Amino acid sequence: MKYIARSVADLGHALRQFRLAQDKTQSDVAQASATKQNAISRIETGEAGRTLKLVFKLICILDLEIEIRPRRKGSAQDIEDIFS
Repeated sequence: MKYIARSVADLGHALRQFRLAQDKTQSDVAQASATKQNAISRIETGEAGRTLKLVFKLICILDLEIEIRPRRKGSAQDIEDIFS
């Protein structure tokens, strides 16, 4: 599963889809991130603070996008390659 985020709403949608794919509730994520469930809900519905809105405005101005995908699990060799 891979998503492109060009807006706060895109980011929220992607996060929600990944959360659901992992069979986690908003409360599960809130507890793991030491925040409240309604904060997770606001993020997933595209409600964001000024800083995040500004970040996406800059991304748009600079004609960029964010790719959201599951994190790759690196091997010891991958880490060794970084430092060689």
